[in-house]
Amino acid sequence: MRLTRLLRVLPFLPGLALAAACGGSSNGNGNAASDAGADARGFDASAGQDSGAPVDASSHDSGATLDGGGADTGLVVADGGACPGVNVPGAAATHGNPPNVSNLGGPVLHSPRIVTFTFADTPNAAALQAFGASIASSAWFAQTMGDYTTTSAPPLGLSVALTANGDPTYVDDGDGLFAGDAGADAAASAGTDLNAFINTSIANAVAATTIPAPDGNTVYAFYFPPSSTITGFVGQSCQAYGGYHFNQVYGDGTTPIYYAIIPDCAQGTAYELQAATLAASHEIDEASSDPAPNTGWSLDVTPYPEDAGTSTVEFRNDPWLSLGYGEIGDNCEGTDWTLDGGTLVQRIWSNTSASAGHDPCVPVPSGESYFNASPDKAVYVASVGDTFTIDVTAFTDAPRASWQLDAVDYTQQLEAQAGLTTPYLKLEWVGGVVRSDGIASVTCMNNGMHAQLQVTLLADPAALQAAGLVLTWPQALGAIYSLDLSQQTAAEPGQDTAAYTWPFEVVTPAIAAQIGLGSSGVSDAIKPRKRFWAPVPRFGR
Repeated sequence: MRLTRLLRVLPFLPGLALAAACGGSSNGNGNAASDAGADARGFDASAGQDSGAPVDASSHDSGATLDGGGADTGLVVADGGACPGVNVPGAAATHGNPPNVSNLGGPVLHSPRIVTFTFADTPNAAALQAFGASIASSAWFAQTMGDYTTTSAPPLGLSVALTANGDPTYVDDGDGLFAGDAGADAAASAGTDLNAFINTSIANAVAATTIPAPDGNTVYAFYFPPSSTITGFVGQSCQAYGGYHFNQVYGDGTTPIYYAIIPDCAQGTAYELQAATLAASHEIDEASSDPAPNTGWSLDVTPYPEDAGTSTVEFRNDPWLSLGYGEIGDNCEGTDWTLDGGTLVQRIWSNTSASAGHDPCVPVPSGESYFNASPDKAVYVASVGDTFTIDVTAFTDAPRASWQLDAVDYTQQLEAQAGLTTPYLKLEWVGGVVRSDGIASVTCMNNGMHAQLQVTLLADPAALQAAGLVLTWPQALGAIYSLDLSQQTAAEPGQDTAAYTWPFEVVTPAIAAQIGLGSSGVSDAIKPRKRFWAPVPRFGR
C-alpha cells in the first residue's frame, strides 16, 4: 500500500499484538478476524442487543425492512429471539465485486530462491533457516502464488549465519530514496545504515561462496534479534510494523536486490517463532509477486491528484485501500494456515477465489463458509447533512446459519492517528437497532437477503486532509461487518471468531467533480478498466 497509509496495529495471535508496514505484515484488517483476544474493529461486538434502540423505518424516505428469500424473508428477530435455521443456497447471491489485484507492470519473481540471514543472537535461527530452505517449494507457496507467478521447481533455499550480534539500531532510508525526507526517521544518523549493511552482507556471502551472486530472482530475508530496532522511512519496528519488504541495487550498480525485514516483535513469548514465520510468509509472497512495492501485483489505485482520469476499478478499490488492503498479503492479514509439521504461515489473497465468490484468502480450511454483505456502490456522493439509503446484499458460498451485520464509521479509526474524534457518518439499519455502544446492528441475515442502511454525512471529510491524514481524496469511510456471533464465548463475548467486512466511502459533490466522479457515485459492478501506471514509487506492505 502507499506510504501515506502504512500504519496499522493488527492482532494476529492469542495474547500477541503485532503491527506491520510498507511491504509488510500485520493483520486484523477485517477480512477475517483471527482468534485474537481483541476485536480488530476497536469496539465490543458482543451479541447482546438488549440496550439498542430500534430504528424506525417510517422516519426515513424508504420504509422498507429486510427483504430476501427462503425462511429468513422479512424476519427481524427481537431481543432474545433465535434466527431461523440454516439457509441452503444453490450459489452465492449476486453481490458486489471484491478488490481487484492487478499486475501494474513492474517486476515479478518466478520460482524465486529464498536466502535467509540470521544473526548470532537471532532466536530460533535453525528453525528459521529450515523454513527458508523449504518454503518456496511447499504446496502452500505454490497455491498462494498460483495467480501471480510461476513456481515450478524453485531453487533450494540457502542460509547465511552471521557471526555477529545485531546492532542496536538500523536505519532504512530506502536506498537513499527517502534520505532527508520528512518521512524518513529523524534519527537516521544515529544507527547503522541498513541498505549498506544488506549490500555488504550479501557481497561477503557471495565472496565466501556461501550463496550465488544476486540474479534479480532472489528474496533475501533478514531475521533480526529482539535487541535490534529497525527504523527509517517505514517507521520503527514492532511499533509501526511487524515486517516489510523493499528493494535496492546491488554493488554492481545494476542488479536489483529484493529484501524482507523481519524484526522479533514477540520476544520471549511462546509465539516468538510463529510470529516470525507468519510475518516472513507474508513478506516472501509479496516480495515475489510485487518485489518493487506497488508496481507488480497490487491494488490498482491511482495517486490523486496526479491522475487525470481515474478508472472505475480504481474508484472501486479505493475504500479497500483505506482499510489497509494493497498487496496480496495485506488483503488477508488476520488469517493463518498451519503447514505440515506445525509451522504457522499466513493465508494469501487469491484473485481466482475472490472472483468465484469464495473466501479470497487461500488456502481455505475445509468446511469453512465465506459469508459477507456488499453495498450497492463503492463510492457515494452527498453533501454535509444529507441522508441517503444504501442497499446491502448478504451472500454466502455454502449453507450456514444466519449472521449479524454491524455498520461502523471507520473514519474515526483513521482519525485516531491524529488524535481526532469527529464523527463523520451516522449509520442506522432500517429495522435494526443502534446499540448502547453506538454501533448500528441488524440480525438474521443470510444468502440473498437485503438490508437497508441509512447514512448521513455529518461533516466535510476535507478536514481530514487539513489535519494531515492523507487519503486518496477527502472521503468519509464506512465499513459493514458480517459477524458470526454463535462462535463467541461467555469468556470472550466481544471476540469475533468469524468476521468479514466490506467498506464504502462518501465524498462531497465538490470532491466528486474534482476527481471526475458523477453525482450518482460508483456502482459496485465490473466495467472495462483503463490502464494507468506511472513510474512514481508507491509502497506496499
